[in-house]
Amino acid sequence: MKAAFALALTLALAGCDAGALGPAAPTTALLTMPNEVGQNADVAQDSLKKLGFRNVDLGTVDGHHVVVLPQNWTVKAQSARSGSKLAPDAKIVLGCARIGDRRWTLPIP
Repeated sequence: MKAAFALALTLALAGCDAGALGPAAPTTALLTMPNEVGQNADVAQDSLKKLGFRNVDLGTVDGHHVVVLPQNWTVKAQSARSGSKLAPDAKIVLGCARIGDRRWTLPIP
């Protein structure tokens, strides 16, 4: 007990804290969100992961229920504004539309 008190006192006088002796808590650097609108969904998802984002999902904006084969989809919207600073584990959703899907572009009679 006396040794722990002496160590704490020594650290306090030196301007340190006891946590400085152990492993430091990892600091999370913020990442800048790029503009992925207009990109191929597969390429956009891959580039975000290469930048360090770990929580990237693909959603749909054209009436489909799920994105299958992201290489066949284009990003039309993104949940985070371009240029915003985000933590690596922030949830990012890319809103995608299927390439060449004419079902939603034809005029409805």
